[in-house]
Amino acid sequence: MKKRRILPLLMAAVLMTAGMPMTAGAAETSADAAQETTEQEAEGGVIGDSASTDGASEQAGSDSAAADGTESGAAVGDSVKTEEPSSAESSDTADTEEATTNQDEEGADKEDADEEKDNEVASDNVVTLGENLSAEQRAAMYSYFGVEADEVRTIIVTHADEVQYMEGIATDEQIGATTNSCAYVEPTESGGIKVKTANLNFVTSAMIASTLTTAGMENCNVVAACPFEVSGTGALTGIMMAYETASGESLDEGKKEAAVEELITTGALADAFGQETASEIMNDVKTEILDKGYTDAEEIGDAVDTIAEKYDAELTEEQRSQIVALMEKISQYDYDVSALKDTLDNLSGELSGLSSVWNSIKTFFVGSGDGILSETNDEALGENVITDSTVSESGFKDGLLTRIMNFFKGE
Repeated sequence: MKKRRILPLLMAAVLMTAGMPMTAGAAETSADAAQETTEQEAEGGVIGDSASTDGASEQAGSDSAAADGTESGAAVGDSVKTEEPSSAESSDTADTEEATTNQDEEGADKEDADEEKDNEVASDNVVTLGENLSAEQRAAMYSYFGVEADEVRTIIVTHADEVQYMEGIATDEQIGATTNSCAYVEPTESGGIKVKTANLNFVTSAMIASTLTTAGMENCNVVAACPFEVSGTGALTGIMMAYETASGESLDEGKKEAAVEELITTGALADAFGQETASEIMNDVKTEILDKGYTDAEEIGDAVDTIAEKYDAELTEEQRSQIVALMEKISQYDYDVSALKDTLDNLSGELSGLSSVWNSIKTFFVGSGDGILSETNDEALGENVITDSTVSESGFKDGLLTRIMNFFKGE
């Protein structure tokens, strides 16, 4: 009986003893599970924090994107706004182009009107008048030229025109403060350049003719004059402007500048050696260098020395240097030497004997054939008018019978 009671107790003890490791294992397992759970939670927390951080980053990125989006939007908006004005500008451009087109059309209409007006003038001849002349003085110049105002095209030469052509080459004193010189230009088919002057007391007809060849002019008759005495240095401006209008050709700017420089240089030589000698030296030197094709300063200098000696002109170093520098400039341009010599040979009296005799006979019987040079009215400028011409003025206005009578009278 006692054994029966002990047996259950032993069994219970065994069971209890067996259960303890199980409980410990369970507890250990539970602890491990708890630890694992804690680690997982810890990891979860890290992951959560990371996710949260990433979320924050994404939020920040979103905010940044939003911010960028705003800037971009603003930029796009600005771009759009910029483009919108571009459209407006396009519209303005279109309007401007349309206005320009209209102006061009108006300009063309005006040019056509001017051309029609020019076409109404039967002559190609052109008159230039100094802007400072009075209405009475202008009328006197038309009378001297032998034309009516509506028979020719007229250009008013301003002081600004003279300054544009002569500034930097001529002195202010040589340019003057007013513009008074006038010109009358007639294009011709041949014969070179023939010049007549009236009331020019410093610049001669030969000086002007030679200078005009340097400017590139060919075959024309020129009358340069003023109602009262002036030096004539400003006359060149009006003559070149008239020639360009009459011929329809634009003269080379470099040649025009060289022409002005030649006129001033020749004038300076005239102060030292006289007008005739100065003109002959310049004409001979120019003919020599263009005919021989000299471009080197030494060659040109030798030519200057030889020709100056021919005219017994002892040049100073400054005078020689000025001539050489001018001729170097002239030598760089292309000229029709034959056409140029048509004028320069006349000025230098180098026509052959036969040509000279023939010209004299032709002038005696049929007049000079020198166009506007033979049509001037000296009386229009008063009794004391000073005239000069590159051609003989005998028989300009007289008929054949009068010329014969004058011949036998020795006039």
